[in-house]
Amino acid sequence: NTVTGNTCNNNNDAGIYLSSSSNNNTVTGNTCNNNSHCGIWSYGPMFNTITGNTCNNNNYGIKLYASSENTVIGNTCINNNYIGIALYVSRNSTVTGNTCNNNDAGIDLYSSSNNTITGNTCNNNSYGIYLASSRNNTVTSNTCTRGMGTPEDYATDQYTILLSGTDNDYNLIAINNCMGKAVVID
Repeated sequence: NTVTGNTCNNNNDAGIYLSSSSNNNTVTGNTCNNNSHCGIWSYGPMFNTITGNTCNNNNYGIKLYASSENTVIGNTCINNNYIGIALYVSRNSTVTGNTCNNNDAGIDLYSSSNNTITGNTCNNNSYGIYLASSRNNTVTSNTCTRGMGTPEDYATDQYTILLSGTDNDYNLIAINNCMGKAVVID
């Protein structure tokens, strides 16, 4: 299936929802703003391409849950209450070239493994990129700063990249632009 060029705003749950029975979808060029849960929510499907969408002012911009082998490229996820792009219990996906600014967390991985997070811009979030109980992920060449990128731009509970909880093993975190505050392992 191809889902393209739609405006999906002000819905009670998600603007676009992909369930576990739908694999190999392309979701491109859609606008999904002001939804009560997610702009785009993928619950269970595999091999999806989510590219060039705008998902602003939701609780989650794009949320992949129990999903694998997905590609998330060139999306804009700004001013979401919680997370710009979330990967929960997800694996083997690529998240690259997205803009995730002014959310609580720009990109959040929870109990997720073998994902590649590269070339994203995650500015002015409480957490630029947040990994919790996630293993074997590659996090490279992302920009995660607040304000002008000085130490004074960060409160004690704000981070560029944060690894939190147990089981954060074998992640490669390198060549990221984290001005003002180093990567923190909690």
